[in-house]
Amino acid sequence: LISAHMKEGMEAHLSLLAQEVPSLQSQIKQQADQIQQQADQIQQQGNQITMLLKLLSKKNCQPPLEFTMSKFAEHKRNNNAWDSPPFYSHIGGYKMYLRVYANGVNNVKNSVVLFAVLVGGEFDDHLEWPMHAELSVRVGKSLDPKRVVNIHCIKKEVSKPSEDILFAWGSFPHQLCDTVVMNDSLVLCIAEVVIIKKNEA
Repeated sequence: LISAHMKEGMEAHLSLLAQEVPSLQSQIKQQADQIQQQADQIQQQGNQITMLLKLLSKKNCQPPLEFTMSKFAEHKRNNNAWDSPPFYSHIGGYKMYLRVYANGVNNVKNSVVLFAVLVGGEFDDHLEWPMHAELSVRVGKSLDPKRVVNIHCIKKEVSKPSEDILFAWGSFPHQLCDTVVMNDSLVLCIAEVVIIKKNEA
């Protein structure tokens, strides 16, 4: 009798547990979903913090910037390219550098030729593509507007780079070098990078 009674009790208990299992499974799934949502939020916040740290680390790599091209006479004599350190158009912007030929290039003679070169940057996935940009470069330390070289786009639209892309150029005559080259060094100041919107291009 005791055995039969215990058996009936166990069966009743198991029956109750069986009824509760779907509810427990649902609760477990809800909790798992909530944990996943929290994990996604933490991951998103982590990505935002990482991006913010990157932005802060590049704060001093945006215009206005000053670069010095040393050994100018040698560069002019050999006409080998001089590349500036890379910089960004603005905080979280497009990454690029200047390429300078001190004695002209192709049909541009008796001039210093400046090219703007676009490279892959850390923020490319968050930027608008294709892009169109122009640069203002001040030659020497003087604020004289006559010493500002405008570097204009060669292409209307530049796609996200998988390799270095030469996208804009400008030049100034050698006569100007006589007044701005000091101690065989040419100072180039990136005054501004203007990103032109599609409807403005």
